[in-house]
Amino acid sequence: MAGFQSPVSINEAMQKIKSREYLIPAFQREYVWGPEQVARLFDSLMRGYPISSMLFWEVKDESKKSWKFYDFLQHFRPVHKVHNQHFETAGHKDFYAILDGQQRLTSLYLGLFGRYDIHKRNKQWANEDKNFTSNYLYFNLTQSRPTQLSDVEYEFLWLERDKTQPMFVDEHGQKWFRCGAIYDFKNLDEVLDFAIEQGLNKEERKRLLDFFTLIFNTPDQSKINFYLETDQDPEKAVNIFIRINSGGTALGYADILFSVAIANWKEIDARTEIHDLVDQIKNRGFNASKDLILKGFLFLFHNDIRYQIKSFDSGFIQRVEQKWKAIKVAFLETFELLESFGLSGETLGAHNLALPLVYYIYHQNLSDQIVHSIGQQDNRASMKTWVLRAIVFKPLGASSDTTLSNMRRAFIKEFNAQSGVYFDQANMPFPQKAIEIEGKYHQNVDSEFLENNVLFVRFKDPKVFALLALLYPNLDYKNNNFHKDHLHPQSAYAKYQKLSEQGDFKPFEIYDSLVNLQMLDEHKNTSKNAKSLEQWVDENCGGDREGFLQRHLIPNTDLSLENFGGFIEDRRKLLEDKFMEILNK
Repeated sequence: MAGFQSPVSINEAMQKIKSREYLIPAFQREYVWGPEQVARLFDSLMRGYPISSMLFWEVKDESKKSWKFYDFLQHFRPVHKVHNQHFETAGHKDFYAILDGQQRLTSLYLGLFGRYDIHKRNKQWANEDKNFTSNYLYFNLTQSRPTQLSDVEYEFLWLERDKTQPMFVDEHGQKWFRCGAIYDFKNLDEVLDFAIEQGLNKEERKRLLDFFTLIFNTPDQSKINFYLETDQDPEKAVNIFIRINSGGTALGYADILFSVAIANWKEIDARTEIHDLVDQIKNRGFNASKDLILKGFLFLFHNDIRYQIKSFDSGFIQRVEQKWKAIKVAFLETFELLESFGLSGETLGAHNLALPLVYYIYHQNLSDQIVHSIGQQDNRASMKTWVLRAIVFKPLGASSDTTLSNMRRAFIKEFNAQSGVYFDQANMPFPQKAIEIEGKYHQNVDSEFLENNVLFVRFKDPKVFALLALLYPNLDYKNNNFHKDHLHPQSAYAKYQKLSEQGDFKPFEIYDSLVNLQMLDEHKNTSKNAKSLEQWVDENCGGDREGFLQRHLIPNTDLSLENFGGFIEDRRKLLEDKFMEILNK
């Protein structure tokens, strides 16, 4: 019967997780709590603070087959071990799906039965043990020193220790008890025997006994209260979930949409597949998210690309599921293509810029050709130019849905999802200029625009790569690595300041900007190192100084550091003319 049920102890809840009487529905979000949040939860419980009521959904009969459900995490590692494992519930006993309370229950389960890996500072984020500490939750029984976390009465910390030992003593004489070892005891007498055996003092014994009591004989105020929904209509469960979670900051509207969307897949485990796609894109250096994939579904197949729950109905998702393999390949080929342009997540910026490329590659059936085929050279060149220009013009602002919809009109003026027609013209070349025009950001660039948005962009600005790539379009970014390079080396600025003490000099903001930058092969950049511009040109121009300067977009002027001011003015004019030509095509 629906309504509030008899509260359960923490141990009872943990046993129900172990026996899979508690499971996580597919439309739930991933676990997001940090290590300190878990420690504070245990502190709050020890202090007698209540756990807020939770919401469970009783699942039985056909509902077990209609939706996908997942186990609780038992090993968490940021970025890498964040996805719950699917559990097949057809034929499983009746169970409860956690609509609200998953973060707290997972935190308790990890603290008592699991591990929590923490990324090591200054280490890479690759999924290798050397980059993480593997930790168990420990309870400080002694607490003779200030706690690491502020505002806690009971100190719990994730520590990298040998799991075989239930307790250890730190260098300050503090005794730390591994929380999961509380399950070594059957009753309070066994806890007391252990405390005496370990030489715990009165206060330490009390803390350990109180912890055992919290878990197994949970006081009423700390028990887990929950409201049970028994209606077997999955739509009602989703609506309840949305009402509860849509006000939270950690769970955005796109997260809820993702949950609704994947819950309607019938044959494919959508959560696993989409996470795998996102992970593969991330491995190429791009900051992809499941939000991008959802937006891609809409951009590819839906009349309205706005995020709306009604858009992800079963009919739409069924069409997406049928085409999933090809969609996934199109996304992967798109990001391989972007990588071959020399771009990364940082330099691409708005990842929704990938969607017109995905649309063209998918609907033109070019996934096996676009990156490497000689026959696609012209399309690749157009795509590269369009992406680089889009990074410069930044069309996807606050009204990005409107702009994206307009961009799609470059392929087909009136998109109709039911028609199965995706282009106004068969074998259409990639419509670079048409996308800009339909997207309403095509413009004629003037000196003021260049002055404010281009010429003085700083070295560390992500946009500077796109600007340099437009200036040096013939470099082979696919097979070589290129670095941004200061023409007059950065290390020479202090010397330049001294030379200019008696006269006018350019501030570092100018010295460090595009007018003093070039794109250089990484080996040549290493060779150039801190050489003066004058020396580097003399050593590398061979017998064709003028041609060398033209190729590197260096003005044919006095290249000495003393003439930096004159050099900058000449190069500013050179780049202005070049960008007028490039951006006004």
